[in-house]
Amino acid sequence: MRGRAAAFVVLLAALTQLRPSAQSSSRPAERQSFMSTATAILVDVVVRDKKGHPVTDLSAADFRVTEDGIPQKVDSFTRVSHGSGIGIDVAWRSPAPVVAIAGAGTTLSPAAAEAEAATTALVFDHLSAESLRLAQKATLEFVPMAGESSARVGVFATDPGVRVIQAYTTDRTRIRQGVEKVMASGTSTEEQKAQRMDELLDRRRELATQTQSAESSAASALGGAATRVASEIGARETELQLLQTELNMIRSFDYLDRGHRGYDTSLALLSVIETLAYTPGRKTIVFFSEGLPVTPALSAKLDAVIDAANHANVTTYAIDAKGLRSKSSLANVRKEMEAFSEERLGQVVTGTDRSQQPLTMGLERVEDTLKLDSRTGLARLAEETGGFLVDETNDLSSAFRRIDEENQFHYLLTYSPTNTELDGKFRAIQVKVKRPGTQVFARKGYRAIRSALPATTDSYESPALALLAKTPLPNAFPVHAAAFSFPDPVRPGLTPILAEVRTSALRFVVDTQRSTYEARAAIVVRLLDGAGHLVQKLSQQYVLTGEAKDVEAAKNGEILFYRDPDLAPGVYTIETIVFDGMAHQGSARVTTLSVPAVQSPSLAMSSLVLVSRIDQVNDPPSSEARSAAPLYVGNRLFYPNLGESIHRASVSELPFFFTLYGTDTIHPDGAFVQLLRNGQPVAEGPLQLAAATGARIQHVGRLPVGSLPAGTYELRVRIVTAGNEISRTAFFTLQD
Repeated sequence: MRGRAAAFVVLLAALTQLRPSAQSSSRPAERQSFMSTATAILVDVVVRDKKGHPVTDLSAADFRVTEDGIPQKVDSFTRVSHGSGIGIDVAWRSPAPVVAIAGAGTTLSPAAAEAEAATTALVFDHLSAESLRLAQKATLEFVPMAGESSARVGVFATDPGVRVIQAYTTDRTRIRQGVEKVMASGTSTEEQKAQRMDELLDRRRELATQTQSAESSAASALGGAATRVASEIGARETELQLLQTELNMIRSFDYLDRGHRGYDTSLALLSVIETLAYTPGRKTIVFFSEGLPVTPALSAKLDAVIDAANHANVTTYAIDAKGLRSKSSLANVRKEMEAFSEERLGQVVTGTDRSQQPLTMGLERVEDTLKLDSRTGLARLAEETGGFLVDETNDLSSAFRRIDEENQFHYLLTYSPTNTELDGKFRAIQVKVKRPGTQVFARKGYRAIRSALPATTDSYESPALALLAKTPLPNAFPVHAAAFSFPDPVRPGLTPILAEVRTSALRFVVDTQRSTYEARAAIVVRLLDGAGHLVQKLSQQYVLTGEAKDVEAAKNGEILFYRDPDLAPGVYTIETIVFDGMAHQGSARVTTLSVPAVQSPSLAMSSLVLVSRIDQVNDPPSSEARSAAPLYVGNRLFYPNLGESIHRASVSELPFFFTLYGTDTIHPDGAFVQLLRNGQPVAEGPLQLAAATGARIQHVGRLPVGSLPAGTYELRVRIVTAGNEISRTAFFTLQD
């Protein structure tokens, strides 16, 4: 019991959620269908000749589009030409912006085309001082000193998370100021760590050479000389062991730190993509980074970023910030390979492994360093979203000019896919033109799911989200889900969200050869506002494994999903889907929640929570942490009833609790509790509130239910103050 409570506490303490991004642009209705369903797919296409010049005279008949190798009919063909970009003197020479739509017989007016101007996000990712200085210099040289253009530009930084340095604007002065405000991230630590690694490796080589020389002379030494040589060899061996221990520590920290930064970068890019999701016109990200890891742990996150960009039709241009520096990005790769070779050669010669690590770990470290090379992750991100990678150069003028050209002139193709199944699978798109000697740049595909925002999903989320498109909603096994409002003054929109499924409902696969079992479940929650727009998406994958002999015990458990995002006042629809990854089936639940607007000073009340279980936590978090955890009352952790029926034979009392906020300024005049059935009162009476703790009252009560007949009941609590009344209700069902 204590272990389960501790796991729940960890969820409470460790949760970090992205806040919904503010959307400054309205949603163009003509583009919304391309983003929210798979019934019409839009693809931005850039075509260049052998010399790299844009090809501008193609027609619809010149294009051929396939999806998963199957030819598709192009429904509309749009030639977009704008007269301005973000840089200096890169204007596309055209009498007026023209958008000609094949088959429609119409041409948009210059004013309408101007509304479709390009939007560019400049994203600076964890750059060292030298890389940032060169990236800023190159960007500022390209962006004009003043003036405006129809192209919108925003400036973002990731260190960690995402910071909006400058919101999207057409004012070039503000853009330049935003670029200048970006600060370097952890530069001294990174440089000191690299310098210390070089010192340790150099010293190790020096000691190894000295030891070999001493061992050669030890054979001919006699008496005191031999003793002295042996003592020196022992001292060097001790230093080598200490040196290797420090090397292992630095490498372990570097691996963890790299993974942490890669995770932060992925979330930051997803947030930037969300800001572009409903923006009209061509949407691009210019991403300055010193490397984007694609290790197995981070590969799924990179896939999610690429899926999101493709779903939102966002093109990414990646700039290797290390390539702007004089030091090659391959230096670290060469260094790791040399260090690995030295360690293993020493092991063969001496028969001693000073690294104290298995051979596979050294190989994985070299492989990881290779994958960190910016031309892997950054290249994937750029090429699979229709952009390109800029590396091994400190001259960005030609790259910026090419980006401007592609923003100002490109083709838009739309088609209705012949495969209309929204199954969450990836659909590969290939665009070709009939003219020989040309290069085509376009996104590589999309993931077929129903989504109000781009598919910012991990791979385990896609099949779960696909089930939400089915009618009726699936109900393969029992699932319970609920959401509650706790308007804490510090976090007025605090909204605990829980979902629960018994592991017995999942399919367990037993591997008889390995004598192991495995089950997989994914829980995905979508929060939609009153207009049906996606506000947040929360998810978690659960992989259950163990020895085959323990499979029956594993089936007798539960999975409890918990998140507590902050929501703005309003009414929300909460969609919860639990997907069984082995059985490829799931169950969905849809609930609503009202998040009240709280004004200070004012007495606010949380949801009325019915309780299924209370755990006494022997090692609870600090009192400050508990005050921020809505389901803690003192040292007790409350597990809400999420809609399960209550059996009278096993439960004589039903615990409930709620929290009042603002009690240091406004004191309740009275509290009353009422039990109703079919809208008619069964029992009612005054409620003696618990003592206040600071600015809140956490009240825990118990309702006798053992003598009540079976049926559905409503529990209502009313708080009266200064002539006003606050009430909260909760429903439950009693069974024999």
